[in-house]
This record gives sequence, structure tokens and C-alpha cells, in this order.
Amino acid sequence: MVVNGRPLKRAKRRVTADMCDFLTFPAAGDGICDGLDGPFRMNVREFLVRHARLSPPSSILLPSAVASPHLIPWRIMFRVGDPAEGEQPRASVELDVVEEDVLRSKSIYCDHCRVVGWSGHPVCGKRYHFIIRNDGKPPTSCRHTCIHCGTSLPLPDTRCITCKYEMTGDDLEDWPYVQLEDSSHLLHAVVHANGYGHLLRVNGREGGSKYLTGCDIMGFWDRICTMLHVRKVTVMDISKKYGMEYRLLHAVTAGHSWYAGWGYKFGAGSFALTADAYHRAVATLSNVPLSIFFSHARSTRTPLQNIIALYQSISDCQLVTVRDLFCYVMHLLHEAHEQAQPENLTRKHLAKATAGDLCARTREDVEQAEKAMIKVLRAVGGFKWVTWRALRGATCRAIESPELLDYCLKGLGGKVTDNDMVVAVRCNAETSAIEYRLEAAPRQTMDKPYFSRPMADQLLHDLKFLYDAILNPTTMQSYKPQATNDSAHSSASKLLDCKQFIKHYDDLDSSWLPSSPLVLRIWCHVELIDHPKDYTASPPELLILPIYATVADLKQQATRAFQETYLIFQRFQVEQLILDRGDVGDFTLVKHILGSNEIAIIRGRCVGDVQRLGQFRMERGLENWIVDCDCGAKDDDGERMMACDTCGVWQHTRCTGISDYDEVPAKFVCKKCICIRKSKGRSSGRIKSNTSSGRCKDEIEPSITESGRFGSMTTVG
Repeated sequence: MVVNGRPLKRAKRRVTADMCDFLTFPAAGDGICDGLDGPFRMNVREFLVRHARLSPPSSILLPSAVASPHLIPWRIMFRVGDPAEGEQPRASVELDVVEEDVLRSKSIYCDHCRVVGWSGHPVCGKRYHFIIRNDGKPPTSCRHTCIHCGTSLPLPDTRCITCKYEMTGDDLEDWPYVQLEDSSHLLHAVVHANGYGHLLRVNGREGGSKYLTGCDIMGFWDRICTMLHVRKVTVMDISKKYGMEYRLLHAVTAGHSWYAGWGYKFGAGSFALTADAYHRAVATLSNVPLSIFFSHARSTRTPLQNIIALYQSISDCQLVTVRDLFCYVMHLLHEAHEQAQPENLTRKHLAKATAGDLCARTREDVEQAEKAMIKVLRAVGGFKWVTWRALRGATCRAIESPELLDYCLKGLGGKVTDNDMVVAVRCNAETSAIEYRLEAAPRQTMDKPYFSRPMADQLLHDLKFLYDAILNPTTMQSYKPQATNDSAHSSASKLLDCKQFIKHYDDLDSSWLPSSPLVLRIWCHVELIDHPKDYTASPPELLILPIYATVADLKQQATRAFQETYLIFQRFQVEQLILDRGDVGDFTLVKHILGSNEIAIIRGRCVGDVQRLGQFRMERGLENWIVDCDCGAKDDDGERMMACDTCGVWQHTRCTGISDYDEVPAKFVCKKCICIRKSKGRSSGRIKSNTSSGRCKDEIEPSITESGRFGSMTTVG
């Protein structure tokens, strides 16, 4: 277009103009969810084709992506926040979705499925890795690291300049998995084609993120799962907060895991722990009364008593239980980090009393109590500091009401006396005690408060001290009564042993699938003809059928769904639809025999090379282990185990009396086999020497708790 002979300038378009906001994606009305009304296996493909772009292989899988055709990287860009008109967003985020062809992958089986009760699921043909790389980590598009010593090297080089290690073909083949398992990822989750997934890592601010908090990342991941119709997601909560086990700390302060904020519930406990045992442990440890730590009369207080008394003295509310104490310290720490505490802390804020504290008190009572306290401070003189405990003891006779006494002590800071002295208050970091004294203050500073709450460093120090003394079972201080101490110790250990949490997105009570009068949604179960004795049925698959679909259409869609989802069903053939009313013809309309969201059972067989396809029958692989531990565990739970050399049955090393820090013995015979051998020895007059017919390993594999197939959780931030 030309105006007055001069072309109009084209308006500049921001690079991020077409990006969606990470913090709200997918937003209502943006059309992202349109057409995503099928199962995950269909939705994820549709989503990637419509909204992602194939990224250069070297972007995340360097340097051997060309040699890894089974890994296809997709990328979607997001902006962080919604900038004002004419402004640039403060940051952008890249979501990498790596599509893994399991048939050609170096790792066929999923260790995470094995320890959450999904070991019997057939192996899916596709896995999708959802990854957000660390925004504070320098880009590595032109460099890689030596897998031997970690030195950063230019991308073409395969020989390390530091340790002279030459990367082999196997090293290059392993490199993409090294990238997937990078512990610095802000988000790493993997979802199988059947919609069952695992949240493997979330790193917020404390984990190295510059712009995203752990809550931001979890909210984004939860919305992605909802949009794509992921069915179930597990998470192994071994996250850290300030160097402490967050699943223990958060269970005490909130009554549940941090992930419960997004609908994750107790999934499976190690050592056969149940949901009821978990909730009882939370209640037991959280409700330990703080008074129990002061039950013994001593001339001098312990450091633990000093710290508890400190926070009881400065809290506006009564701290009665362990939960009250940790909630208050965490609250102060949050305020310190967010700088929520105002520069001028008013007397009104300090004097916020608990409900009913002053309902029966008058202004005269308060003034008389304050005068008594100031009188004691004057008597001390010399600008000496007086502890909260000493000042309270000196005035307790003059002030009979303990509630009034505590109230006045909290509001004494900044009180001006008749001779222009002011009451200063400080928190002594060395003794963890509140201290008072009289000071001469200039007129212009009379309006400033003379109280200083513990700083962030001291709060963090006190939190860690309290965690070790009260919560951590390995360092917990002993106290009486012994029964309460033992119960608290046992409860803390149980909370640490409960790591697996799960969210059921496909809960029938939720609006997981939108309803439509034009389609039928049928959940299809498969029964294999001539299946082996240890066959475990696969999860049902969702079929989306038009309203006028026939039984033949249902069989065709079922065949395609299971062939696309599971490797063992690549040559699956449907032979029969099982109905209570008997066989029906292929031209019968499905809506006449099944309603929407009902279950259909089809029977068929897998043809072809059964021997080759057998390896894809279960995520547990070809192993056929038997777990029968004294704790009650009947399946692998990710904890360290060893097998009896006689019967081959697996048991937890911890349950057999072997510490997690000790090596597994070279030979192990379980109690049952020992009893059998003794009974045989008595009946025959001697004990027979059996040869090892079972297995003996140090452990099944490196504990999934410590580092799984794709890494482990780190910090939530």
C-alpha cells in the first residue's frame, strides 16, 4: 500500500508474539484443545503435528543424534508471563518432546513401571519424554562433555583433551540417554503410548531455575496431562528442600505430599506400607506436643528447648504441636525470602494476640504489666540484655495472668519510658533467645520498632536443627515417655519409606473426557486366546467411534488401537466380541448393544513369531522373580533386595537385618530354607549341603529410589 507516494512501514512484530504463555497454557479460548478429545496415543500425535516443530537433532541429543533415529525431538516455545503492550516478555521457555521408538531403543523396559505395580503391562511401542531444560544452564548446541571426566569439549571432538579418553561407538550411542537423564532438567516426564506416565524430575528455583518456580512447572505439567488425556502419572517423591527430605517436612506441615496440591495421592509404600499406615504416621508425628520436650526439670535449657521457646515467644498464636512449630518457622522463612516483612514492623502487627487473650483485660492491666517489666529493665541497668525467660520470671508474680504476661512481652519492643528511653528487643542468634534492654534513642527514631525477628540465615539454621532433632529418624533426639519417642521415630521412618504417589486423570468421577452425542466412547478389554499361565491382561484402550458404528467397525478400531499401542499386539487379530447376550453380527450397530463409556471385551490372538514378540509381553522383562518378604511385600518396590541362594525368593536387605550402608553377603539363605534344612537334618541325622539353585545379587539393580532409568527427583524450589 502506498500513501502520498511512500510505502507504509510494516509494523514490527515481536518474536514472541505467537508464543503461548507458559503460566496459563493451554488458556481457554485459544483453540489449543480443539480436536484433542481422544485417548493419549492420538492426542499427542495431533498436538505435536499442529503446535510443535521438529527441532535439529543436535539441539538436545548431541552429538550422536544422527546415529539415533529412534529418538525424534520436537520443540514448542513459550513465553513466561503476559507482557504489557509494547514490552518484551521477561523470558521464554522451550518444551522438548522426544518421541522414542521403543522397538529400536537400547532400553526396552521401564524400571519405573516395575516398582509402581505396572510391571505386568505390555511394552508400549512409543514413549514420549517431556523435557524443559535448565534456563540457567549455558547452551550446549556446540559442545558436549566427556563422559569419563566431565570436561566440556567442542562438538566434533571425540577425544578428551584432559583425560585423553576416546569416546567409543557405544559411548556415542549412549549419549542421547545421558542427555535425557540430565539432572539439571527443570522438568522431565515420560508417558507411554497407553497414557501411563511417570513424573521423574521437577527443579524449581532451588534446583537452578531462573524464572520458573516448582509450582509454575507443576501447574504446566498438570495442564499438559489434562489436555492430552494422560491416564495415570506416578511420581517418586525424593525431592529435597533446603537439603532436607521434603516428603517428610511437607507431610508434617501440610499433612500430605507437596504433589498433593495437584491431585497426587498415596500410590504405593515401600516395605508393604499402606495408605492407612501413611496417614496414621502423618497424624502421629505431627501431633507430638511440644510440652513433651520440657517435661524434665533442668537447671539449664538444652539448645532444642531454647529454639522451641524462641518461636513460642515470638509467635502471635500458640504453638502447641510439632506441626504448629514447623509451620510457623516455614512461614517466617517464606516471609524472609519473599521480603514480605515490611521495613517498619508496626506495634500493631507485633501485638496481634491469639483469640481470647485479652478479651477480659483492660488497658490499665496492660499498662501496669508493662511498667513492671520496664522496672526490671531499669534495675538491671548498664545497657545489659535481659532474656525473655528471665524477664518473664522476674515479673510473673506481679503479673498473675500468664496470657497477659506473654501478650505484653510480645509488644514491649519500642515502648518509650518517661525518661526518653526505649525498649529494644533482639533475637540472639547464638543462644536462640529473645533479649530486652533499655536504650537511649534519638527523637527521629522513636517511631521505629525495636524488634528484630530471626534473619533468613538463622531461620534456615533453626529449621535444619529442628528437623534433625525432631523429624529425622537417623538423628532424632530421644525424649520421654519412651513410647511416644518410639512412636514418633517409627512414624518418621514410615513417611520416608512412602515415596510413590499417583494421580488418576482417568477417574470416572472426573470430566476426563468431554461428552458428545455424536460419538461413542468404548473402553475395550482384550482376552488373548491360548495365553500363557502368567499372562497379565493389558489396560483397556479407549475407542472413539461414530454414533452409527457397527460391530465390524469396533473390531477394526480395537485391532488398530492395540497394534499402535503395544509391541506384542503388532499382529493382533480380533476374533470375537464377548457379550452376555451371545454373538452378534458384524453389521449390528454398537449403540444398540453398548452405551457410551461402557466396557467391551474382545477376544483374539497374536499371530507371527511368538518367541520374538514374547520379550515385549511385560515391562518387567523376561525375569520372573518372586518376592516374599517378612514385611509383607510381594513385588519389587524399588528398595534394595537380595535373593535366597536356595529358593531364589527375594527379600529386602533391611528386613533381614542388613543395613543399607552394609554390603550384601556373598551367600544368603533365608529363614524358611534354614528351618527346612534343619528339619531335614534332624530327620536324617545330619544336615545336607545344598548347592545354590537360586540367584544372589547385591541388589536387583541400582535402587530406583536413588537413581532410576531416567534419573530421580531433585529439588522442587
